[in-house]
Amino acid sequence: MIAWFNGDLLPLDGVAIKATDRGFTLGDGFFETMLAQHGQVTHFDAHMTRLHESAHIMDIPLPYNTDEIRKAIDDVLTACQLKDKRAALRLTISRGSGPRGLLPPLEITPQVLLSASDVPDHFPSAKLALVTIRRNEFNPTSRIKSLNYLDNIFALREAVAKGADEALLLNTQGHIAEGSVSNIFFIKNNALYTPRIDDGCLPGVMRAHVLQTARKLGLNTHETSMGVGIIQTCNEAFLTNSLVGIRPVHQIDGLQIPNQVWTEKLRANL
Repeated sequence: MIAWFNGDLLPLDGVAIKATDRGFTLGDGFFETMLAQHGQVTHFDAHMTRLHESAHIMDIPLPYNTDEIRKAIDDVLTACQLKDKRAALRLTISRGSGPRGLLPPLEITPQVLLSASDVPDHFPSAKLALVTIRRNEFNPTSRIKSLNYLDNIFALREAVAKGADEALLLNTQGHIAEGSVSNIFFIKNNALYTPRIDDGCLPGVMRAHVLQTARKLGLNTHETSMGVGIIQTCNEAFLTNSLVGIRPVHQIDGLQIPNQVWTEKLRANL
């Protein structure tokens, strides 16, 4: 596959990351995952808004503007022969090289890598498991896609060990936060519920789009703190992220959740 690295198209396995790069040594950076269909990025403007918000939180200046990123995406999709397919795009930004230690140098040169791969057009319904890993809602990295994804990795490994295919994380207060790679929604009494951003969930691009779509369909929406009790009382549950769109949930911690009426209606209207 071909990648775009600091303005150049290169074979992905030929990209040379410096041993002193802080993204490699410390996870000091962030990334954005986007879906391209027929050469067009879904919700591109929303992704660029979150990209700039992440850069602000991390205090990493973006070396390329939106038009340059759009051009890079087109170049990568063309080079990888993915313009007529569904493609996952990953835009990775590292703070760049620095000396040993935690504090970054005063002058930095951010490194930017854009890669693409094909992605399925269908995902089966999900089986979730509550895990012991907690999402720290007070950590500013809960609002970005940090290059340090260890909590998510540990959470998903624990869920898979329990026979599930996605984890359900609680925050430090015991409130539902999110999945390891997804936002979580519940339908209860013809209303839509999802965790607050302040509860530690990522401000997902698809999350925002689903909330907007639900309101247009006349569904009452609630961004609120929720304990695990809603698992017992909900009528439906589903996950969202930019690649899967809406993914129905059929089981959480052994409890069957068979209904998908609103889930399918929302998916049909995205």
